[in-house]
Amino acid sequence: MLLPRTEHLPARPSWDCQVCARPWPCAPAKADLTEQYARFPAGLGIYMASVMYDAVGDLTTVGEPTPADLYERFLAWVD
Repeated sequence: MLLPRTEHLPARPSWDCQVCARPWPCAPAKADLTEQYARFPAGLGIYMASVMYDAVGDLTTVGEPTPADLYERFLAWVD
């Protein structure tokens, strides 16, 4: 699996971008990841599913319900 090469990385446990403070993956992160995984698009889906799994753990550790938008945020944009 490729490791992401982008300045726009998530700050854990909030999963907001460290650079622009928007929910991660932000638009620049999506563009960078899409370019990086262009030759192996299935890898992008696998990577994003794994980080969504991590996000669920982080975002629910304080007893909060799982955010409803996680699929759209992490996977719906992956082609």
